[in-house]
Amino acid sequence: MARNHKFFFDKDGSPRARGPAAEKTLMTFLEVDVQGSDHICGDLMDDITAIEDGSDDQREFIGNAHQVVMTSAGVTITLAPEAGDASENPESKSEIPANNPTYSVALKHFREILEDWEAFILDDQLVDPMDEDDYH
Repeated sequence: MARNHKFFFDKDGSPRARGPAAEKTLMTFLEVDVQGSDHICGDLMDDITAIEDGSDDQREFIGNAHQVVMTSAGVTITLAPEAGDASENPESKSEIPANNPTYSVALKHFREILEDWEAFILDDQLVDPMDEDDYH
């Protein structure tokens, strides 16, 4: 797992991400946009591969709250334009920052975080507490 990152499930079973304050936008992106979807992780990693191998110059992903632009120069995450209204929704107000910070990161670091997040959510999908011998 990447340094200084903590992934866990809250009491409602939703995946949560914590990390350095400078990466708050990235952590919020994982929680709000990627959530527990290994398919989104896979699609984003396919986009990164396309940039790395030169088959594309730029890829873009627009999720529930964020817009991600990936180029060979790196990854930029911003609040998606249509998510502006969502930030006024009381339920999502705590998850989506009121201001629109821009977060930039190297392509390699973004891939590492996505790989760690995917491993975290897939590991949870493999564990079935009712499958334990203690519950027979």
